[in-house]
Amino acid sequence: METTNDTVRLHGVSLGPGDPELVTLGALRVLEQADAVWYPATSADGGGDKSVALDILVSCGLDRRKFRAIGIPMSRNREKAAEAYDRHWKSMREEVRKGRSLAVVTVGDAGFYSTVTPFLQRAAEEGVPFSVVAGVPAFLAAGAAAGIPVASNDESVRVLAMVGGTDEIERALGDGGTVVVMKLSTVRDELVSWLEKSGTAFLYAEKVGMEGEFVTSDIGRLRRRDIPYFSLLICSRHCLSRPGAEGGGIS
Repeated sequence: METTNDTVRLHGVSLGPGDPELVTLGALRVLEQADAVWYPATSADGGGDKSVALDILVSCGLDRRKFRAIGIPMSRNREKAAEAYDRHWKSMREEVRKGRSLAVVTVGDAGFYSTVTPFLQRAAEEGVPFSVVAGVPAFLAAGAAAGIPVASNDESVRVLAMVGGTDEIERALGDGGTVVVMKLSTVRDELVSWLEKSGTAFLYAEKVGMEGEFVTSDIGRLRRRDIPYFSLLICSRHCLSRPGAEGGGIS
């Protein structure tokens, strides 16, 4: 669906990994023209909400009066999340029916492990026209930060997310090519010992494009990390060769 179609009032908009400069011109245009901008948020430990998406939106200089928070529980139990999606979707659908233009944003790409996907699925089921604006996934931004290709020539790339154990990573590596693991916090307790034992060439990255970005291939430095939700691992032969790594953004 084309974003220029005047009949489209619902837009899934990708914000990229965190750096406002990685928000595309197309995404910024849709955000500026939208009547309301819905963004994902989670509950902070000290109360209130926290949202990387909101930080990016604010950095883009958008009118804050348009912002609407989407409270989504971050848990493997998706029942409560489904209830939240249903509740917010009803509000979005009502706004669309009134002729208002909505941008529903996500960190990274809207079609890649995205909080936008359930809303677009509901829109498709109910015949509500929508468009999707593509963005930069965090693992590609991490490869760029380290100066390495994620893949080259005929190499395959397999992407995993929120794996239940490092054995899943090991099985994927057995198929050859590059393996990317997103949302790495689910294996934080066993990650370092597994990397040491397996000898896998890796690139670890957290908060790519955000304040506090950290990228390394040094296991010693990885031992001191908390491995937050916004972290990822790239396992690839290319991680053995990192042009300019010592003088760049990688440790």
